[in-house]
Amino acid sequence: MKLNIKNRVLLWGLFSSLLTFLLAGAIYFYSMSDTKDAFAKQAVALGDVVAESVGQTSEENVRERLLASAILKARYIDRELALIGEDVEYLADRMSMILASPGQYPPRTLQSTRDDVSILSGMPYIHYSPSLAEPIGADVEEEIGIASNIADTLVLTSKSYHGHRSDFYVASRKGYSFYLDITENGKGNVLPDGTAREEMLSSFDPRERTWYKIGQNASGATYTAPYPGIDGYLNVACVAPYYDADGFAGVAGIGFSVQEAYRQVADAVTSLSDINFALDSQGVVAFSSMESGILAASPTLVDIRTSGEESLAAAARRMTAGESGVTPVTVDGETYFLAYAPMKSIGWSFGTLIKTDAVMAPAAEARKNVFAAMSGFQSTLEDVFANATRNAAFALGIAALLLLIGSEKLAGRITTPIQKLADGAREIAGGNLGCKIDVQSGDEIGLLADSFNKMTEDLSAYMKNLERTTAEKERIQTELDLARNIQDGMMPKDFPQQKEFDIIATMRPAKEVGGDFYDFYFLDEDHLAVTVADVSDKGIPAALFMVIAKTLLKDSTVGAKNPEKLPEAVAQANEALIGSNQEGMFVTAFCGILDIRTGNFRYANAGHNPPLLRHGAEFSYFPKSESPVLGVMPGVTFPTQTISLAPGDAIFIYTDGVTEALDTNLEMFRKSRLKATLDATPEKADAAEMIGAVQTALDTHTKGTEQSDDITMLALVYRGDK
Repeated sequence: MKLNIKNRVLLWGLFSSLLTFLLAGAIYFYSMSDTKDAFAKQAVALGDVVAESVGQTSEENVRERLLASAILKARYIDRELALIGEDVEYLADRMSMILASPGQYPPRTLQSTRDDVSILSGMPYIHYSPSLAEPIGADVEEEIGIASNIADTLVLTSKSYHGHRSDFYVASRKGYSFYLDITENGKGNVLPDGTAREEMLSSFDPRERTWYKIGQNASGATYTAPYPGIDGYLNVACVAPYYDADGFAGVAGIGFSVQEAYRQVADAVTSLSDINFALDSQGVVAFSSMESGILAASPTLVDIRTSGEESLAAAARRMTAGESGVTPVTVDGETYFLAYAPMKSIGWSFGTLIKTDAVMAPAAEARKNVFAAMSGFQSTLEDVFANATRNAAFALGIAALLLLIGSEKLAGRITTPIQKLADGAREIAGGNLGCKIDVQSGDEIGLLADSFNKMTEDLSAYMKNLERTTAEKERIQTELDLARNIQDGMMPKDFPQQKEFDIIATMRPAKEVGGDFYDFYFLDEDHLAVTVADVSDKGIPAALFMVIAKTLLKDSTVGAKNPEKLPEAVAQANEALIGSNQEGMFVTAFCGILDIRTGNFRYANAGHNPPLLRHGAEFSYFPKSESPVLGVMPGVTFPTQTISLAPGDAIFIYTDGVTEALDTNLEMFRKSRLKATLDATPEKADAAEMIGAVQTALDTHTKGTEQSDDITMLALVYRGDK
């Protein structure tokens, strides 16, 4: 049967439409399948790249935070233990002062362990060793009455330790000793009563204790290794010797249990880590958060450097060498990251451990979240593809008659958004998280594009958060630099250029800001006042207290006007400092007034290092001060002394940051080396030459070590009224 033209045209039209439909459908399904495969492959690649990047960043950040945290904790604990050392040296100095000046102290009687009464927390008392049998010799009994005045210093020192079980003591080589014990709540007996006390103390002679022998051989405040105390606790003590006219007279100290040592610093070492501990210079655990295991404090004094766990032993050797870092170790069969940093002032090292699983947990969690998100996107994509296929089939079925006109546009309209998704997936997988997929279709493909854009925004926000954290650290450092500039600006820099004298001074803080200061100013045309002082701490608190002390000393001295009223001016500043001292800080200060016409120099020394006097070609130290520090004891006097300076004589005033500067072997610069350095200067050296010589010697001595304390120097050369 032959077809007419109409049927042929219709048949050819239907054939063309069907062929076009089939061709468009094939293109559509091929594009969909290709897009789906490309997205799946790129999604896996993107997940791997993002998870690996986040994992590496997380581990690096944890390592950095762990090391930074260990360094800060080590410095904090080192400062706290160094402050205990200062308290012990203060106890020893006070006892030496009492024995050196018995006529200034009335005899006293303290509660004795031989008395049948309770001894309460915070109560000073005396103990007689078994070898010191009654009756006691008259000379020893007289000395005990005078030495009992140390009770006031024991009470004053103990006030900073309330809430922590601690022991404060001074043990004489003659067999008597003074004690003050405090409990955690400040209440109750510190020794048992009756028979139990007799059994405990009948054979107790402190001269046989480990801490006494260590203190006897020490040159200053020294920490002991853990040892068992008579109370049954494992203890650590800080001890220092004191002296009388015959030389070594006994040992002063502060003792506390290993558990108490850790509890006192627990607030500072709380973090994500599981274990915190400190090693002394011999590799022995001084205190620890662990109660058992290789890192627990033990009276057997185990050297961790010889541990069978080699990774821990190697880390312990680096710790005792004064290094800092982060390293993986094995402890009691478990793996950790160990961050460690030195505690330089006492020669210990602090370590903190965090389990390896905890360090890697963020990376694993990031990988899990990324793949979970990608799995969700994959599911969404499957749904989108299924919906798109159904919609396309329905649309193509309805549009079969119109396919000759609109098939090309329809195919392009369907395939173009999907191709954009595939292209966008490839670009993001390549690392461009700022890429945005612009699909305005208003259907499931548009929803998928929006979800994809949201994912890239979240990842970008995470990276920006890391940048903000870094910027915050830089801001804090900028503020500390500004504080240092402000403090430096408070120190007078305009040194007078006068024929009668030459004066130069410098102050170099150990941290961004410090607690030392110097000052000089004229009371009138003929009298020059000079001051050098040291606040009992470093950093921002000491800097703030320094401002108060500097202002009060200058106002009191200027207000007095008359050089002979220098004692009243210093006493007035002391009372004002006590009224402003809420944190228990104190100040050592040397204040002097020079009559530039006559060379008469009147001075008061409030617990400060004795300056040096150049007379001729040699330097000698001023007499040691017997006056207390400022800001602690109300109602005390500060007597002055007077010397006459001849033309060419010089005075060198300094803070303990000079004589206590440490080299890489933790050896101090010391007073003898300071004197030798100044003796080596020319006989007519000016102020700048003296300070330059000492600074050069200090730089040579401390090369390779971090400055441990503020350093302040003032040199004054008297030329006379020529």
